[in-house]
Amino acid sequence: MKAYQEIGQKLQKAREEAGLSQDELSKMLGYTQSSLSNYELGKRRLYLVELQRISEILGKPVTYFLEDSKDNETEQDDVKAILKTPFIKEIIFAVQNLKPAQRKSVLDYIQWQKSQR
Repeated sequence: MKAYQEIGQKLQKAREEAGLSQDELSKMLGYTQSSLSNYELGKRRLYLVELQRISEILGKPVTYFLEDSKDNETEQDDVKAILKTPFIKEIIFAVQNLKPAQRKSVLDYIQWQKSQR
């Protein structure tokens, strides 16, 4: 998929998550609705300055629009697989109630255990 199309799809998704119509967001940005539509369809490229304004309005970091979604999907799949591993959910739930320093101690212990292989 072309980079412009991927950015456009993320723009549309972020706009919808923010509960804004194309018309509402385009007015906030000072664009015509058709210009915003062309950005979302990947027909026109967005410059970084424009992307920064959009990210501020939609409450997303600029990297949200620029990161490779294939890498992100792979990472999500990896996390899902890990969560199916016995005891992992139990460990996560136990750690979530700890103070940050205690969590760090748990992580240090896990890393020590890995080094003992």
